[in-house]
Amino acid sequence: MQSEPESEQFDQIILFDVQGLWGGQDLWISGDGNAVCRFVASPTQGQTGLHETRYNFTLSAQQQTTLLQLVKKHRFFTLKTTERDGVPDEAHPIIFVRSGARSHSVGKWANEKRDDFDPIYQFLLQIIDSGRNGKHGHSGPLEWGWRPDGFPENRSIREATRPEPNEK
Repeated sequence: MQSEPESEQFDQIILFDVQGLWGGQDLWISGDGNAVCRFVASPTQGQTGLHETRYNFTLSAQQQTTLLQLVKKHRFFTLKTTERDGVPDEAHPIIFVRSGARSHSVGKWANEKRDDFDPIYQFLLQIIDSGRNGKHGHSGPLEWGWRPDGFPENRSIREATRPEPNEK
């Protein structure tokens, strides 16, 4: 079992929270506090498919400190994804954390209450909301595979949340 980060910072934190039909938001945070948030919405008149808007911003020192405290307090590196079938159209947020050589991904279904996942998730949503005041980076059709330079491939993070066959 992986232990919690011992350092006083994280290298990367990612939140994937886009539901394939209705949209949502994603967030990539680097250890220096630089971040990109992506808001995904249903098409407006004259558009087809989901559309995204990205913003670049920097977390405050307080946001960085609070986020690290939440990751430690809620033992993020020990959390596991619950395996179950989702309800139709149910969102499935995923959080990824890298700290040194350790990295861990965990997801949950939107209708689940998870005492250690939810506080981290709720704080990441607050950070995303603050990102709306950042510098506009891109708008256009949703690019599912896009990620900022230096971050792991989105698909590998999603796949890492699947329980091992012997854990089901």
